[in-house]
Amino acid sequence: MQAQATIYVTPEAMATAVAIKDIDYYTRMSMSDDEADLLHSPGYYLKNANKLKLAILPANAHVAITLSPTSELPCARAVSMPSNLRGCIFENAPDLPPQYADIVAYWSGEPINLSDSRAVHFQSPLNEYLVELRPAPCDADDAGEFVAVDRLISEGVVVSVTGIAALIDGLLVDDFVEIVIPVDSSIVGIEPDDFHSAKAYRLNDEHVERIFVSVADIQRSPNPNHILIDAIRHELLDYGYWY
Repeated sequence: MQAQATIYVTPEAMATAVAIKDIDYYTRMSMSDDEADLLHSPGYYLKNANKLKLAILPANAHVAITLSPTSELPCARAVSMPSNLRGCIFENAPDLPPQYADIVAYWSGEPINLSDSRAVHFQSPLNEYLVELRPAPCDADDAGEFVAVDRLISEGVVVSVTGIAALIDGLLVDDFVEIVIPVDSSIVGIEPDDFHSAKAYRLNDEHVERIFVSVADIQRSPNPNHILIDAIRHELLDYGYWY
């Protein structure tokens, strides 16, 4: 089994991620006014903490570089949220970066809805293809249902960081890289149309998620020059896929 990298976050983001990891959308929205306003809290839009391997950034951590799509060049070019990698991406999609499945699994773990065959109907319009469905085996938990032959690789907003090897050259293995991810509310909100579209990801939203990765994890990754993290979830992703 492939090792999974650790995604480091602030204590506040960890508290939010842990608080919501086992509750659905309606439960989140029905919390009393006395409870934290989780919607605007750090960590709210990160992929479910049952799948991401999260840890609190050590208090003495040395953050050597901060990367953001809105930062000054050349760092700004390194971070993007490609439209063709948003939504349900299956293993034989026609336009994937090299080693996509291995890199995403290393940084993100498996999808939340790994076994939901309805995901085939919610592929990225820029990366869709005809995924074969077959009846599940009679002794399977989902017997009587149809299952996808191909594997679902990712299903949220994938963050791509390219050219990372040159950026970390000379850093210590216990240094950290901060990745700032804008949250496009039109993409990740309760309306799914923009999420399942070719619309470009908006970078100027005030809400951001901040994650940190270690140089050691980058160096041992399947491709130390390209990070791909299925990092940001859609608001209703915990419900799976429906018509």
